Amino acid sequence: MPDRRPNLLLITSDQQRWDALSLYGEPGYHTPNLDRLASEGVLFDRSYCPSPVCTPARVSMLTGQYPTRHGAYEIGMEPVPALGGPTIASELTAAGYSTALIGKTHFVARHLEAKHVAGDPAPDPDVPDPPEEFWHHHDGSYVGFQFVRHCQSHTCDRPPNAHYRAWLQKKGLDLDHLHNPLHRPFDGSKRKRTITDGLWQKDPEHTQSAWITEESLQWIERRRDDGGPWFCWASYQDPHPPYVCPDPYFSGVDVEGVDPGGLREGEMDDKPPLIRRFFEGYYWSDTDRGEFLDPDCPSRNIPAHRPYEAIEDPMTAIRAYIGMVNMLDDYVGRLLDGLQAMGELENTLIIFTTDHGDMLGRHGLWGKGIAAYDDCQRVPVAARWPAGQRGAVGRSPAMFNLVDVMPTFLDAAGVETPPFVQGVSQLPVITGERDVVRDWALVDFRATPTLHQQSFIHDGQKLVVYAHADYGELYDLEEDPDQYVNLFDEPGARQVRRRLMHRLVRANMEVSGKMPRRIWNA
Repeated sequence: MPDRRPNLLLITSDQQRWDALSLYGEPGYHTPNLDRLASEGVLFDRSYCPSPVCTPARVSMLTGQYPTRHGAYEIGMEPVPALGGPTIASELTAAGYSTALIGKTHFVARHLEAKHVAGDPAPDPDVPDPPEEFWHHHDGSYVGFQFVRHCQSHTCDRPPNAHYRAWLQKKGLDLDHLHNPLHRPFDGSKRKRTITDGLWQKDPEHTQSAWITEESLQWIERRRDDGGPWFCWASYQDPHPPYVCPDPYFSGVDVEGVDPGGLREGEMDDKPPLIRRFFEGYYWSDTDRGEFLDPDCPSRNIPAHRPYEAIEDPMTAIRAYIGMVNMLDDYVGRLLDGLQAMGELENTLIIFTTDHGDMLGRHGLWGKGIAAYDDCQRVPVAARWPAGQRGAVGRSPAMFNLVDVMPTFLDAAGVETPPFVQGVSQLPVITGERDVVRDWALVDFRATPTLHQQSFIHDGQKLVVYAHADYGELYDLEEDPDQYVNLFDEPGARQVRRRLMHRLVRANMEVSGKMPRRIWNA
């Protein structure tokens, strides 16, 4: 008798703004395939990441936990105990699912990734990475996934490596000359850019997006032939910087009407002192620099944002970013078409999202990090499952956080959520049984071990608090969606601030997550 449990497909991009879909009407974007997922499924219009940088957000999707619990609070982390499980992959594997992770991982520090993926639970940075030949034969397992295909680079920021390099070599290709790595000094000074934003002289069919699509479809086809349900995480690298993009996607972007970004005069006047000092000096001031330094990582003592002036030609960078999104959409379309041709589309629950957004020049910033704007905290989330949907489809005002990915997939598979998972299942919203399962979102970011910021979004408002200070931020997202006016110290906003503070305390109690079962009276 066939197993009718749904197949599960998680498609993630990397650093994609929430509004980087053509259905939102932003100029330049052409994303018919992602729009299709949204229109034929549920588009969660108010979705947020648990942390606005890569590693914390990705480990949160893997474990269903916020960074303060799983421990991977920033990029550049050593392997944390949470990676040993339970993970979404380990739970589904134990329940009889075939599981695969294809593309970007970034659950640990970059210089440890290859060794960690290769099977070293506590990799030694002084031990060389596995040789090239290793990746021609290594299939997994990793953090609970039975099958893995891994690569570290973002577009052109480093030469191809790991499984992606092996794929290129099998095609007889050596594309190292198309990569121009960033020089990253480890003396605490600013990163030096050696990459020019804009057109990338590379065939799209040789990019990681092409590789991830091909590997995913081949693995899914093998699982279809074997029978039984499967879970695949197709983890794309685009549109993460460097802001480079191959043709025809780069030249095909119409930039007319595109927002060039920049900082409005006076918009920093009502921001917290720490944020103002960051904008003014791209670093903490001498008076508080010592307080926020991480002595073990001198090159990572600033948030991940870059100032507007760091980009030589902003419109060229924005054009490349949009082009990467449009290219990604084409490959997602190939993935969906392949599923349909295999007869696997109807009973596959697909969730598309990203790890966090990108400032893309807005408010005078690029990248992601400490400035608590929706530009980098809000994310696109679309879920489609034709065999399981019984209610309305399309745009939903329901809130979603990336910690919800794990419990949602487990719920669809009929697998009990393990203890200490902090997310909630969004399956009732996806199937149409309920309109909403959560009415708040929490973004929990530690820029350094001592600089801890929480953003709390509820009832059309955003409250931002800092562990080290009494100052904060408060925004009316309905009247001021771009967060230009900080209401935190406004006398007329005291009642709203008080109410949100109380709700934030309750939310931090609610995220204790599912507790282990009590088995005796003493």
